[in-house]
Amino acid sequence: MPLVIVESPAKAKTIEGYLGKDFKVASSYGHVRDLPKGDKAIDINNRFNPTYVVTADKKAVIKNLKALVKDAEMVYLASDDDREGEAIAWHVKEYLNEKKLI
Repeated sequence: MPLVIVESPAKAKTIEGYLGKDFKVASSYGHVRDLPKGDKAIDINNRFNPTYVVTADKKAVIKNLKALVKDAEMVYLASDDDREGEAIAWHVKEYLNEKKLI
């Protein structure tokens, strides 16, 4: 069954109503990663690359998404069409690191 990942649980419920029972729709509940506090956010010895971490309140969300992705035949990232939505989709993709994500 295809999986669609959106930003909010309200959107997930609405979209699942449109797509029907042939799709599973889940939410990332917004951003899933952030820069850590303090001096660990940027790796100054590695071309100043940012270091992202899963926020404490999103560990269960990520665990659930990983389980859903494992069982999905295809995964669609359907975030909002703005910079924030693009960032959320990128972080989900980077963290889940699945080839079936589109």
